[in-house]
Amino acid sequence: MNNEYKIVFIDIDGTLVNDEKIVPEENIKMIQTLKKNGIEVVLASGRPYHSIEKYSTQVGAIPYIIGSNGGIVANFVEDKKIFSTNIEKENVLELVKLIKDNNIYFTVTISGNLLVEDEQYSMTKENRNELIIVNSLEEYLETNDAPVIKLSLMDDKKENLQKVRKLVLDRFNIDATEVDEFMIPKKYRKAENNYKLPYVMDIMPKGISKAKAIEELCKYLGIELAQTIVFGDGLNDIEMFNVGGYKVAMGNAANQIKELADVVTKTNNEAGVAYELTKIFDIE
Repeated sequence: MNNEYKIVFIDIDGTLVNDEKIVPEENIKMIQTLKKNGIEVVLASGRPYHSIEKYSTQVGAIPYIIGSNGGIVANFVEDKKIFSTNIEKENVLELVKLIKDNNIYFTVTISGNLLVEDEQYSMTKENRNELIIVNSLEEYLETNDAPVIKLSLMDDKKENLQKVRKLVLDRFNIDATEVDEFMIPKKYRKAENNYKLPYVMDIMPKGISKAKAIEELCKYLGIELAQTIVFGDGLNDIEMFNVGGYKVAMGNAANQIKELADVVTKTNNEAGVAYELTKIFDIE
């Protein structure tokens, strides 16, 4: 087995799982094979912490996960946070007001959960099962000490998010990053129902990304960035591709990701992760 690489970072939506949100059996077997051979495998997603745990368990209890697009790095097997960051509470309350004033739907990620006031526009049925629904976000945030990792804004018009992004960047020392529509399955984007919110933007502390999380975890594990492999498909994977040692874009990836990649593999519906890892590690 090729021992040039020590750790593999894999995005979830559009990468590890297929369009039905199922992990192909080939991917599960490959991850377990790498684990047996001492290769670390890390799931790196924009999803909140607790939404990633089930996939980590499904592929073989791999310990390390990156959640909220780099807002948290943890060993979920030991229930140990390795790195995390949060938005100052006073800024969060101001942001909530600004977003509401502009009539944009949004969720608030605290620790490993999503907070919303109304589940009407939840992106997918899967996500609706993971929401914490509250009567008032302001009241909840004022009376609870749970750190806010990010706010995710969703709308059916890109210009609405761009308007809010400008307001946020003008008023706060914070990042507001557009996330591509590949995060939402096509069947939900095209359906004429309440889940048609194809444009997404994340508001996070400045400098936080999957790349920063990868750097922190590699430092913690004593692994060089040159010894990393990264798999991704969406715009929130760009920073990850900028630091990864060997970069693999899915066949279904955004063009910007494909341009940064060392190789373009098969699609997420064709178990492209397992296919490419078989070649990289020379596994028969």
